[in-house]
Amino acid sequence: MRIFVTGAGGFIGSRIASRLRNAGHEVVTHSRSLNGDLVPGSIPLDAEVIVNSAGRLGGRGVPLEEMEKSNAGIPAMIADHCGRTGARVIHLSTPGVTGLIPEASEDSPYAPWGDYERTKTLGERILLGEGSPDSEPVTVLRPDFVYGPGDRHKLPLFRKAAGGLFPLIGRRGARIRPTFVEDVCSAVEASLPGGRLSGGLYNIGGPDIVTVGDLALQAGECVGRRVLLLPVPRVALRLLLLLGPLCPPSLSQSRLRLLGEDHYVSIDRACAAGFQPEWPVPDGVAKTMEWYRNEGYLR
Repeated sequence: MRIFVTGAGGFIGSRIASRLRNAGHEVVTHSRSLNGDLVPGSIPLDAEVIVNSAGRLGGRGVPLEEMEKSNAGIPAMIADHCGRTGARVIHLSTPGVTGLIPEASEDSPYAPWGDYERTKTLGERILLGEGSPDSEPVTVLRPDFVYGPGDRHKLPLFRKAAGGLFPLIGRRGARIRPTFVEDVCSAVEASLPGGRLSGGLYNIGGPDIVTVGDLALQAGECVGRRVLLLPVPRVALRLLLLLGPLCPPSLSQSRLRLLGEDHYVSIDRACAAGFQPEWPVPDGVAKTMEWYRNEGYLR
């Protein structure tokens, strides 16, 4: 099968492209402009499937325009292309489109809580169009808290754990559902034509729900380090945020919510369709910490 993968230079996209090639598919990766949007005309006309894993995360100094181009502009271009060619679409979205809530389901109403989530919501809606989320030929996957070898976005969290002292927001930190990147790749494979997840909207998550503190302890164990968990009151962190430019760069309102408030998806719909995540947290964290150590990211 000829498959076009956007965002193949990134953490998740590169793993997806590699998995699909290893499965025997002909994979073509996308061209990027300096601002992250898809170069017009770069989608192969004979692509049978387009996997859209492109996305621009928010953060300090990231213009809203860049997020709009990547998170909504690329889906719009793909929708236009597929409307003309009939290619199938597998789109990677985010659970954040329904807000930060525990047991978020595919039926939870849209309630994006930041610019990244708002632009991803727009992209998801563009691809789903006016029809039912369960209609073909679009499959939307919302992978939850993705981590694994090659991920630098969550490196500070794992590096802090490897250092032996891990600050927690509140007494235990948020409950989350870490998803090893290979489970995301498996979900993409299952979304190909004829697959168990082909056509529809699915939350994708790992088999375990753990606290941020649990995740830190597991990471420390992988490098032979006993981790001391240090609870920090939320009120103290909120006061730090009021310092503006003097606030520590590692602290932000989004990070306070992500690591301090319970948020994890329900994967019941994907499981009912026959998809089962295969990477429990201990195995996934072990692989991730091994990669960080081999790449010299851990001291």
